[in-house]
Amino acid sequence: MSGAATAVTQGVVLHARALRENSRVLELLTGEAGRVAAVVRGKAGSVQPFVLLDLAWRGRGELPTLQVAEQQRVFPLTGRALVCGLYLNELVLRLYPREAPIPEALPALLTAYARLAARERADVVLRRAEWALLLPIDSGLEHVDAAELEPAVWYRYEPEMGLEPTAPGRAGAIAGEALVALASGQSVPDNYARPARDFMRALIDHHLAGRALRTRALL
Repeated sequence: MSGAATAVTQGVVLHARALRENSRVLELLTGEAGRVAAVVRGKAGSVQPFVLLDLAWRGRGELPTLQVAEQQRVFPLTGRALVCGLYLNELVLRLYPREAPIPEALPALLTAYARLAARERADVVLRRAEWALLLPIDSGLEHVDAAELEPAVWYRYEPEMGLEPTAPGRAGAIAGEALVALASGQSVPDNYARPARDFMRALIDHHLAGRALRTRALL
C-alpha cells in the first residue's frame, strides 16, 4: 500500500542528492513533521534550497514520494550569504534527528535566510541562528537566563555542569556581556565577536559528537 498523502505543511529543502536519472532524495525541514526525507521525481525545478514550500508526500517507510511542492517564498542568497545558508542547513541536518517535530526550528531558519538575504552582518545572523537552533534540543541553553548573568564575568559551558565562571582567554570562554546579548537575541558587541563564535562552536561540536561540518571551512 502506498499510504495516504500527508496534509500540506510548509518546509524547506536542506539538501538534495541524486537517486536515479530523474529522481532525487530531498532532506526537508518541515514545520509539523520535523526533518523528513522524501523522493522527488522529474525535474521539479522549484524544489531547491532557500525556497519556502508548501509540501505533501505519499507513502510509508523511510522514503515517501513528494506529491506537492509549491513555492511560497524565495530567499535570494549569493556569495557569503549563500555559504552561511548552506552552513545553517548542514547544521540542522547534523543536529536534528528525522521525524522529531521541533516547531521552533523552521521559523529560526527562515528568519536567518531573510536576514542573510537582506545583507545583514553574517556573523550576527549566524550567532542568533545557532542559538535559536540549539535552544530546543536540550543543549543546555534552555537553562541560560540573561537576567542571572553578570556582564563583567566570563563563562564557559561545561557539558556536565552547565555554565561556569572561568578566566578570560580560556578555550570557549565568553564574556557575560556577550552571553547576555546572545540569550536576549541582541547583537554581540564587536569586541566579543570571536569569543562568541568560539563559544557557540564549542557547544555545537559537543552536540555533534565528532561529526564534522564541511561548510564550516568555507565561512
